[in-house]
Amino acid sequence: MDVNDIECVVFERVLFGIKNFDMAIIFKDFTTHKRINSIPIEHMEEIKSYLDEICIIYAESEAPFQWNTLLSHIRENFEDWLEEGAWGFLLD
Repeated sequence: MDVNDIECVVFERVLFGIKNFDMAIIFKDFTTHKRINSIPIEHMEEIKSYLDEICIIYAESEAPFQWNTLLSHIRENFEDWLEEGAWGFLLD
């Protein structure tokens, strides 16, 4: 996958004491996403460092998102989504 096509990354199922987390990769077309499941937690900081190096935003969530529904909503209301802070809701 080309990192230039990535919009953002969300680490999901991130809870204290977990052994694994999931990673959702959201692409700039706001249609496509990929999920990588059960990544050992000891790799999270290395992945975050890499994402920082290539200037891709990321966030953590305790629960997984329904990406098909969320991306559909973003596409239908893109201007509103931008005005409301875009990915800001992930960073709160």
